Amino acid sequence: MPRDPRRDSLYLTDIVSACRTIRRWIGSYGVGWSDDEILQNAVLRQLMVIGEASACLSEDVRATVPEVPWREIRGFRNQAVHAYFSLDWTIVQEVVDVNLPDLERHALIMLMARYPDIAREFESREPRP
Repeated sequence: MPRDPRRDSLYLTDIVSACRTIRRWIGSYGVGWSDDEILQNAVLRQLMVIGEASACLSEDVRATVPEVPWREIRGFRNQAVHAYFSLDWTIVQEVVDVNLPDLERHALIMLMARYPDIAREFESREPRP
C-alpha cells in the first residue's frame, strides 16, 4: 500500500507543536525547570512525541534536511520509552536547550516548503512565555 504523503504534514505539525509547547512551558518556569519533577516528565513526554513523529516521517522528507539527526532523535525516544530508568537528565536538558530550537526551525522550514497553508497557521500562533 503506498504511503499517504499528507501524513508528513501531520508529523511535521506535531514536531513544531511539541517544540513550541516545551518552549512555552520552560519560558514560563525559567532556568530551574529541570528541578520540577512534573515539568520534567511533561517535557519528556513532548520529546517522545517528537521522536515518534520523526520516526513516522517519510524518508523523502527526512532526506531534505540531512543536518537534522533523525536517527538520534528516534534513538532518544526509544531510550526514553524503553530505558527510562537510565536517562541522563543533563542530556535531556541539553537536548531541550541546544537542539530543540534548531529542530523546530527545520521542521517549520519543511512545512513552509511542502505545506505553506499549514505553516502560515503557525505564524499566527507564535508561543508566548
